[in-house]
Amino acid sequence: MSKRLRIAIAAGAPLLVLIAFVLRDQIVGFARLMPPCSFHKLTGYWCTGCGNTRSTIALLQGHIWTAIRNNATMPFLSLLLCLLYIENFAAIFGRDIKLLPRKLWIWLIVIGLFVVYYIVRNFIPALAPIS
Repeated sequence: MSKRLRIAIAAGAPLLVLIAFVLRDQIVGFARLMPPCSFHKLTGYWCTGCGNTRSTIALLQGHIWTAIRNNATMPFLSLLLCLLYIENFAAIFGRDIKLLPRKLWIWLIVIGLFVVYYIVRNFIPALAPIS
């Protein structure tokens, strides 16, 4: 990745986060217009996306535990993006730090754990999204 692109990302990412924070009430208002999950409505089971909107809203409001409780995917992806941002920012100044694992087997385990999480949360009410 070119240094110019790294600098653009380093400058643009905080700007996007700031815009999302400033517009969080409008984003939350828009999210309320989202229809309920058709899969959950038909089957009664939570799909992989159930709770993502509520999780994102909770993150925007600073309620991290509620975000994790609704769906662990969004907080996990947010953490990954933060770590990637730090790696990118350090690379601008010539520091090659690796905060995220680069081994495929680690990511396969993470994906496997999420698959188990998506299944198990249908049977353990404490893992289900907050309705």
